Amino acid sequence: MLTNNKRQSGWWSRSRLQALIMIVALGTATSACEDLLTVELPTKVAAENLDNPALATVLVNSAIGEFECAYSQYVAASGQITDELRHSSGWLVMTEWDHRKIGQTRDNRACNTNFGYGMFVPLQKARVSAEASRARLEGWADADVEGKADKIATLATYGALARNLLGEAFCEMTVDVGPIMTPTAMLETAETALGEAMSLASAAGRSDLENAARVVRARTRLTLGDKAGAKSDAAGVPAGFVLNATYSMADMYRYNRIYQHNTIDGFISPEFNDANGMPTTDGDNLTFGGVVDPRVESTLAGIGQDGSPLRHIKKYSSWTSPIAIAKYAEAQLIIAEVDMGQAAVDIINALHTAAGLPAYAPADVSDDAEILSHILQERYRELYLEGRRLNDFLRHDLPFASGSHPYDGNIYGTDTCVALPQGERDSNPNT
Repeated sequence: MLTNNKRQSGWWSRSRLQALIMIVALGTATSACEDLLTVELPTKVAAENLDNPALATVLVNSAIGEFECAYSQYVAASGQITDELRHSSGWLVMTEWDHRKIGQTRDNRACNTNFGYGMFVPLQKARVSAEASRARLEGWADADVEGKADKIATLATYGALARNLLGEAFCEMTVDVGPIMTPTAMLETAETALGEAMSLASAAGRSDLENAARVVRARTRLTLGDKAGAKSDAAGVPAGFVLNATYSMADMYRYNRIYQHNTIDGFISPEFNDANGMPTTDGDNLTFGGVVDPRVESTLAGIGQDGSPLRHIKKYSSWTSPIAIAKYAEAQLIIAEVDMGQAAVDIINALHTAAGLPAYAPADVSDDAEILSHILQERYRELYLEGRRLNDFLRHDLPFASGSHPYDGNIYGTDTCVALPQGERDSNPNT
């Protein structure tokens, strides 16, 4: 399923306690912060002071903040590996993702750096923050933690979400200084964690968390080959559901990274590939039936930092633009991929109606290859820059760009999945 390179989690998970010393005291999941500009910046908390039930809300919000920061970076980085984004920067730490020359030394950056990307450290930090905080809360008396069940369900959900991404993107993985796992093995831990999160969320009356875990478990099961389980989960997601990662102008840690690097910095630009998987250079918007598809629409905006053409992405128009973590449309497309045929066409056309696009009418509704090809195109457009595309490439063996880059002439590398950082490998005695 996943090719090349490697994955893992050593120095970060070596000390769960250390992972929580840096607490991001941001109101990411509360209504307490009416003005995003008044959110406090990250604060250091002594490790011994974490054993205090009064910090339960801070621990929960910190875990959410860690995931949301990691997720924004994940979307930007993975979008360049596939055909969603290309670099428009001359910085090597940026261009190597588009060139697919990440190797084992580059995926080592924190999620709030403005140059380059990292997936491993931010996602492991998000996972450990959620899972270690959950363990703390479970050890405290119910009377000492207001809304304890709600908080535990939240932490279980965000920890499981991080596990899913670690399983989808990396060539191999390890957690808590454990042995190397295949992507399949890592996704199996995510499936278990997501199921547990669903149960905890249901018991706590948190339908939003339950449905988010349901969508992501459906996605995980589809990747694992469990089509019946994937469809069962996806069918339970209510129409209109979405769980967003939220962002703000408060601090770089809270920026929507796509907006920052596209509109503000000119580091990245939309990239649309032709039928052979090669990037086009005309910069035109994607259309369907002659109508511009608003889901992937962008506008010409001069040149990027490296002098190449730049387009601004309409989907993310500010630092505060949310990024969908899980939503109804993805659940529907999972059902379409399982059912195929007329059922898939009907789902696609419901999405087209919502987007104001002409109907999709295949020449032969029984042609599974044609239907699947269009489902994947719909996933590309409906889930554009939401972190889904890399997994689609890997599980369906879609063609990555090769040969010479159309703008800078560099030869594309062979990385597809993301390698385990060499520093992680060196520090984990079990790798």
